[in-house]
Amino acid sequence: MRTWHRAALAVALAASAGCGGTGKDANWLTDPGVAGHARYFPLAATPHDPTAVGTSVTCQGCHPGDSFAQFDCATCHTAAATDPLHAGVASYAHTSAACLGCHPTGSIAAPPNHDAADFPRGSGTSHAAVGCIQCHTDLSNPTITANFACASCHAGLPGGFVAGHASVAGVDASTPSAQCLACHGDGQTNPIASHTQFPIAMGSSTHDTVCLQCHDTLRTGKPYAYAADFTAYDCLGCHAQAPTDSAHAGVSGYLYASASCYGCHPTGSAVPANHDTAFFPRGTGSAHAAVTCAQCHTDLSAPANPSNFACGTCHLGLDAALVTKHTTTTSNPRITVASSEISTSDSATCLRCHADSQVNLTSSHLSGSDGDPPHQGARCLQCHDLYRADKAFAADFTSDPAASSKLAARQGCYECHTSSPPGGD
Repeated sequence: MRTWHRAALAVALAASAGCGGTGKDANWLTDPGVAGHARYFPLAATPHDPTAVGTSVTCQGCHPGDSFAQFDCATCHTAAATDPLHAGVASYAHTSAACLGCHPTGSIAAPPNHDAADFPRGSGTSHAAVGCIQCHTDLSNPTITANFACASCHAGLPGGFVAGHASVAGVDASTPSAQCLACHGDGQTNPIASHTQFPIAMGSSTHDTVCLQCHDTLRTGKPYAYAADFTAYDCLGCHAQAPTDSAHAGVSGYLYASASCYGCHPTGSAVPANHDTAFFPRGTGSAHAAVTCAQCHTDLSAPANPSNFACGTCHLGLDAALVTKHTTTTSNPRITVASSEISTSDSATCLRCHADSQVNLTSSHLSGSDGDPPHQGARCLQCHDLYRADKAFAADFTSDPAASSKLAARQGCYECHTSSPPGGD
């Protein structure tokens, strides 16, 4: 009786032997089945499913050896078919181990547009020779930034990762790869030294700041949403509204918005507290009290450069007779100013004559031997060619009593009087 049972069991086993009991091949006692295979290499509803209708895939075809630990990809995926598909792919080899290393789920791990949509690693890039598994520590989840391994290579490069980021706040040896990708989403290097307009290097007097603290918006052009958008910035995360509003009390055009902050503070520094005394007066009660920074400074990255000022933008619109008032007339014979000197392209000249927002009437100018005649038609800056000590952009309309020689205060005379100025020493 026992012998009969043993024989019957043997027949049953032989009849059902195969992958997961499907009858396709042997070793079914250790085979996890199609469903259980998902933890190793997903089979269900894939081209590698041996239970699919009409498939030629078998368990024995992929595992031809004595153990399921042995596998073969190259028999089905021939070199003739796979070599052209991997042209230019670093570390490619037509071996089963290499196949599984880059395609652990049986799918295409590296997207065809890796360079355009993801991280550039095509021919000519600094990452062209880097293999998939060098960057992706878990190729079953190739899009998860936590599985990237930037430091595994970069920490060993000349100069070292830490040394290369010595001036970057918030970056050290423990910095995760996700942050690397946030700043270097295109494989580029943005040197802190090139951030000259708005200094952020460690030790900066104003913004010794972590890059991603200001640039906290991610780009939409990267499918994994890991790259920071350096064209966007946020000032409000650090500069709370209550103290900022208070500091700008009475400042016309002020808005609590990042664009407004940067518009008036393109270098990260504050507007000079001595704007009225050392620069152009625009305090309460002055003629320019209601004028915003950007109305005068066309280039706020160089706020002290008079050539970037826009006096004519307002004044030519306010006073249509502005040009006439600065040219010779019968009632105003003592001044001739070229029209170009009061155009919007030459505000520097406006500032030289009106540095304190004052109007120097030509009718109050000297007359007689020192005035008109013989100096009718002389231009203001033709005679007054010296600059003030307190305002480097302003003409000095006074004599210099401290000069060791009267000639030091009368250099403009030499433009007409080539031998010596009248009354000179």
